[in-house]
Amino acid sequence: MSDTPSSDFQYSPIHKSQAKLACSANLLALLEQIPDMQIIDIRDSQDYALDHIGIARNIPMQDFASLSQEILANPQTTYMLHCYSGYTVSVYGSYLVEMGAKNVYYFDESFYELKQALQNHHKQEQ
Repeated sequence: MSDTPSSDFQYSPIHKSQAKLACSANLLALLEQIPDMQIIDIRDSQDYALDHIGIARNIPMQDFASLSQEILANPQTTYMLHCYSGYTVSVYGSYLVEMGAKNVYYFDESFYELKQALQNHHKQEQ
């Protein structure tokens, strides 16, 4: 969890996890350090279809077997998981770390906070 690229930010996790922490405060540093990070949206497929982050793939929370298989099979790829509020990905992140994954971040805030942080990131790039 303390393995985040930017350790100079102050943030108390809302949801504790054994996975690495991602939040609005360190998201820009993470994306700069790991530009090919894979973002996985674990919300229901219906909610993903209604609104999602363009670069995120959907592997619904009900399909934890597929999610864990992909992450464990690709240790060289970094993944950031997000859900509705950050709770479920904190739990899933811990499960994945217990299964041996070292390449998992969890976004500890809401879907809408992630969406806003990514929009701000894209504005800064322009």
